[in-house]
Amino acid sequence: MVFSEANPGTAGQTNGRKRRETRHSAGRGWVVAADRSRPALDDLRRIGAVDDAVEVDATDAVGTLERLRRGGPPFDLVVNACSVAGTELASVLAARDGGTVVFFSMATSFTAAALGAEGVGKDVTMLVGNGYVPGHAELTLDLLRRQPRLRALFEQRYVR
Repeated sequence: MVFSEANPGTAGQTNGRKRRETRHSAGRGWVVAADRSRPALDDLRRIGAVDDAVEVDATDAVGTLERLRRGGPPFDLVVNACSVAGTELASVLAARDGGTVVFFSMATSFTAAALGAEGVGKDVTMLVGNGYVPGHAELTLDLLRRQPRLRALFEQRYVR
């Protein structure tokens, strides 16, 4: 899951707040990745794709929220691309009231997401990603051209 906070708020340590305020004033949000894979999180940190990375089991919604609170939810935007069922409520809980959760996985139960949000009294906008965006191939190639650390990671993982 990826979380984005447009408003830096007051959570976290002083250095974290200063970095958030700097990014916010530059028009960029605070990006936090959550995953069960420490190596994947380390890769995201190494290439500078995220501001923070938190190792979680997103099927444990309350545990995930407790771990993320240290980094400062609620978040404005939560993107759930987990390929594991049962992560919907963690995404809903991590979003601020009025925030947005994008579910981008075939493992998502939209019934669980909707009923979970209702059950915990969370007013969030829930969107479904369908995997297609016009110009996506050009966007991806351009991103790999402009981001050498991302390209190096991509080549390390996928080019033989």
